[in-house]
Amino acid sequence: MRLGGLDLNLVVALEAILRLRSVSAAARETHLTQPALSRALARLRDHFGDPIVVQVGRRFVPTAFGETLYLKVQGLIQEARSFSQMRADFDPSREVREFSILCSDYVTVVFLTRLIQRLCLLAPGITIRSISIDNHSEELFLKGDIDFRILPDDFIDPTFPGSPLFEDHFVSIAWDANPDIGETLDEKTFLTSRHVATAFGSHRFDSHLESYLKVAGIDLKVAMFVPSFVLLPSCVIGTPLLATIHARLAAQLPTNLPLRRMKPPIDIPPIQQTLQWHPKRADDLAFRWVRTVMKDVLQEMQGEPAPIA
Repeated sequence: MRLGGLDLNLVVALEAILRLRSVSAAARETHLTQPALSRALARLRDHFGDPIVVQVGRRFVPTAFGETLYLKVQGLIQEARSFSQMRADFDPSREVREFSILCSDYVTVVFLTRLIQRLCLLAPGITIRSISIDNHSEELFLKGDIDFRILPDDFIDPTFPGSPLFEDHFVSIAWDANPDIGETLDEKTFLTSRHVATAFGSHRFDSHLESYLKVAGIDLKVAMFVPSFVLLPSCVIGTPLLATIHARLAAQLPTNLPLRRMKPPIDIPPIQQTLQWHPKRADDLAFRWVRTVMKDVLQEMQGEPAPIA
């Protein structure tokens, strides 16, 4: 069977090769001969126009495009396995379970609040535990002790299955009585003002915004670091400081806050949040069902007007 010119049987071979990084091991797992799997790899290379893997010593190492394919194909295979194992006897309304999600407080506000609204209606026995980002929580996810994580694309691990969630852009905010700020924010004021910024973990992980500005050669003057996106607006009020926050978060701020929302004078790329999960959870019926509810929430968000400054 073909889809988009690709033999779907090759998808299973592709996932095995990228995961095991060995043609012989992938051949054993897929019950094919080694020559047959080598031919499958050749067809995949021809289809995608990329080597996908290159041999280094006795092992195959994915190319940059191969790493991108692996993230996609691993999720596809897990979804296919989940689909094949679905049974009619799973009843979400009777499920009693806790799911842990590693994410920022921003994601909790704009996404998990919507998720729990649906779960309260469909599966009142399911509990969501939001876990903040730090060094220890990252280790827990890697070991499989945390079910999901939602992070910007900059920070995802391509060796874990995942799927994109939602995109957001940025809004700069200032105290509305700040005498240095007018109706719009110019680049000179943005660069000469001091800012409130976020920092996570004992090693101070940079945010998506800070990472981009550093690459662009822009060094913000930071007056205060806080471990929370939600705290940024409160820290700006009553000060000459600026902060730049996610537009979806800004849209949920109370309208009576003495804040001015402005378009940043610097072009900042949108941020893409991606959901990842640990492979050992993939065959769990309740786990798969929660992911489908997440997709429903995502579709609801995509159908709404984009937040504006």
